[in-house]
Amino acid sequence: MFNFNEEAVRKEHENGVSIIAETQRVVDKICGEGYKNIFYIGIGGTLLYAGQMMHIVKEAGSTIPLFLENAADFCLVGNPHFGKDSVVVIASISGDTKEVVEAVHKAHAAGARVVGYVEKEGTPLYEHSDDLITTVGGEYYSWYTVTLRLMANAGQFPQYDKFMTEIVHMPENVVEIYKKSDAKAKEYADKYCDAELTYLIGSGNLEDWAVCYGMCIMEEMQWMRTRPISAANFFHGTLEVVERDIPVILIKGEDKTRPQMERAEKFVNTISANVTVFDTKDYELKGISDEFRGMLSPIVMRSAFQRVSVHLEHNRRHPLAIRRYYRRLDY
Repeated sequence: MFNFNEEAVRKEHENGVSIIAETQRVVDKICGEGYKNIFYIGIGGTLLYAGQMMHIVKEAGSTIPLFLENAADFCLVGNPHFGKDSVVVIASISGDTKEVVEAVHKAHAAGARVVGYVEKEGTPLYEHSDDLITTVGGEYYSWYTVTLRLMANAGQFPQYDKFMTEIVHMPENVVEIYKKSDAKAKEYADKYCDAELTYLIGSGNLEDWAVCYGMCIMEEMQWMRTRPISAANFFHGTLEVVERDIPVILIKGEDKTRPQMERAEKFVNTISANVTVFDTKDYELKGISDEFRGMLSPIVMRSAFQRVSVHLEHNRRHPLAIRRYYRRLDY
């Protein structure tokens, strides 16, 4: 398979599994000492990953006092619920994202505690987090563990032990997802790598993945114009600009919002001749109970779309690491 390092993929997700115990310890310490509320803070992809967790909390019916904040907005506007008894959970792969670092300083100025996920030692987030979770490639597992442990400690996720026993099977499942998704990913990239505009539609805990892939990969890393939209909002504007020749990507998961995606799918197939469906139901998850498949949809889709990225990069002769403006110009 083109540009596929099976051992590296497996290792990335094994790294994620390896931080579960330490992440649990951090959350248990926070719960034991008490807190008023939890703030998930991020920007760009990390904010969107955290947003997927917000959908999971809501669908589970949990009432833990959880807020989601864009780091840039938080630094300028703040939040009236935020104070010294708040706990910030924040992530930055690089550890030096400007807005994230500023948010950490603002949190500390208020007397709040900061739990940081970072992949680079010696960076500002690494140095200034009160509790540190660090590995390479394990961000999703950090968000899942923090979120579900908070719910479990509040008595709102009794399936926690079962879930964590099963999630250890995801590294092998992810390897197989990469393999199975490759043909469709290549077909998509071959047909649409030069598209002038692409619509991406998602719902529930994959709504933010549609935004993340469109904004952080196709736009930032491939300079392709996209329009991500939630299935819930699609019928209140965007449906009017769907055209026969504009590619549409449908990102279907298995949570309670799946009927929204089926409605959108039915409509776009009557208008567009260029519809591609990525559906988590197409992928076997060995060792994972059906009750958790919807919850794990973000990991499944991120894995499938990694192959789309590889083929877009190849077809467009545009390395994913190249930027025109990001960290190149002052802004």
